[in-house]
Amino acid sequence: MITSHAPLAEAAAGEPTAVTRHLCTGVYVDEQFRDLVIDEVCTAPYRRVAPSYGFDIVPVMRHAWRAAALSALLRVTVVGAVITPAFSGALPTTLLIICGLALFWLLRLATLLRGVEREPRSRRRPKRRGLGAARGHRRLLRLLFPRRYSEKARALRRIGRAALSLTLAGLAIALAQPDDARTALYLTAGITLMCLGVGAARQLILNRILRASTLRPRRLSGRQRVADVQQRHVCAVYRRPRHGEDEGEDDFTTFTLFGDESPFIGAGELVYQWNPPMSIKLLRPSDDDKAPLHEREHPIPPFQPHELVEYLRESVQLLDTDSQDVRLHAQVRDRVYLAETDVAVDRSLLPQEFGDADLRMAINTPGSKQHHFLEVTMPAEGSEFVATVLLHISLQGRTLSISTAACVLAHTPRSFQRTEEFGHHGAVAVIWAAFRELTTFPSEILHSWRIVRYLYALGKAAILPRDLTSTPIRNVLIGSRVSIRERSSQAWSKIQLEKTDILGRMKTIEQRLLQAASDFLRAKGVDISEFNDRALKIINSGIFNFGDNNNFNNNAVGDAAQVGASANQSAGPNNPSGGGSQ
Repeated sequence: MITSHAPLAEAAAGEPTAVTRHLCTGVYVDEQFRDLVIDEVCTAPYRRVAPSYGFDIVPVMRHAWRAAALSALLRVTVVGAVITPAFSGALPTTLLIICGLALFWLLRLATLLRGVEREPRSRRRPKRRGLGAARGHRRLLRLLFPRRYSEKARALRRIGRAALSLTLAGLAIALAQPDDARTALYLTAGITLMCLGVGAARQLILNRILRASTLRPRRLSGRQRVADVQQRHVCAVYRRPRHGEDEGEDDFTTFTLFGDESPFIGAGELVYQWNPPMSIKLLRPSDDDKAPLHEREHPIPPFQPHELVEYLRESVQLLDTDSQDVRLHAQVRDRVYLAETDVAVDRSLLPQEFGDADLRMAINTPGSKQHHFLEVTMPAEGSEFVATVLLHISLQGRTLSISTAACVLAHTPRSFQRTEEFGHHGAVAVIWAAFRELTTFPSEILHSWRIVRYLYALGKAAILPRDLTSTPIRNVLIGSRVSIRERSSQAWSKIQLEKTDILGRMKTIEQRLLQAASDFLRAKGVDISEFNDRALKIINSGIFNFGDNNNFNNNAVGDAAQVGASANQSAGPNNPSGGGSQ
């Protein structure tokens, strides 16, 4: 029986996965990632949330708001320390605070300037014979052309003069207005304590993320409930690329079924595909290969596509029932992909609930706008690596068509995982984090203007409804734009030792699907000789299916073909695989 409902995310059912913890940590250590979560998930109810693979988006949304609140608290304190005295009539206090903040900023600027590397010197070592003369020439050039050799020194002198001027101005104001100077010291101490408190609080939260048995809040907000439903929904609404009328001609050297942008939003980078799909005619087994086609083929298909899908699902699910030492954790489910432009025309394509009857209709209807895929997900290392194999089946014209694509989500950045390292959690880490916040305080001064951005995000969250994708809106397309898991994932080309294991898992699923399909067709009275030949070529194709560094240079194919230009085109992640034919 077809299972239409997605299994609950691991983080929702029990202990959160490692990648869920890392993404929750990422919103505290990476402000750009935090802004991505807030802008594209928390305050974008007019777009569907991308499917979540191996993680739960609800705690990430929750911690994104908390991380923003911590940063906003410190920045509001800084701005308040400047504005409040001015409105209360203590203008000298405001000037003293501004002088102090400006000195911190100049200190940060000088540190960054000193860290700039010098101009790279030639690797070629000078001969010892002319070494002294060369040094003398360089000194002479510095005297003749000072600008070329002292830009950094001149900038540092300017910073020093500005710092001296601010210091003298602050001393003059303090001597003239000692009461205001005392108030400025109190405010400075308050800013310092707030900075220490924010750093310690952030580390305490990171420690809790590392050890907590659950990260989901007990009560979900309205937006969190909507995101929770959409991340597990059987349907995924993908974004179609715009027409490239103003772009150059298509690059026919790139072999891919799905174009430059993968429609499998959230699943990761597309690394493997059958191109073109495998097409098998539904012929009866016969010893006479010379018999006419109309006598050998099945005029009425001996099975429906959903029956083959159910058989393949059951075959793959057996892998997750083996003993623990050899078990391949394969999660099998149905996934239906919809184009956002099709949903804009016909909203019935995206029902609130997708039942068994709806899935069977999507599978059995050739050319349906509801593109069904049997999805096999294989998480590894706490879902830090997730390989997904997607299988599409279509039956039309007395021919069975099978296509496969595979996507990979790789590990998150090290900064998201650093809390787990030695010395980066615990009581000592809290103290270090508090004082480290002081070292980053000058950059917080520059980012104080982002308070306006936080207010804007809060306004959107308060005013906009929790979900604007259930009802059509004029000129608004609801396709998922961003997957926060994909944005934080390492590129496939930079994966090292884990790549072999990932490819082995995908190859195992591919072989099992092909063998199970062969058994099913044999049981239904279909000649499988052609199918087995094509399947054998696919299984043995190796690097042509999985390789991501294949270059085809100076090739000519066909009668009287000539090489006109050198085509140094890498197949990239969407490498060609002729559906088993090479």
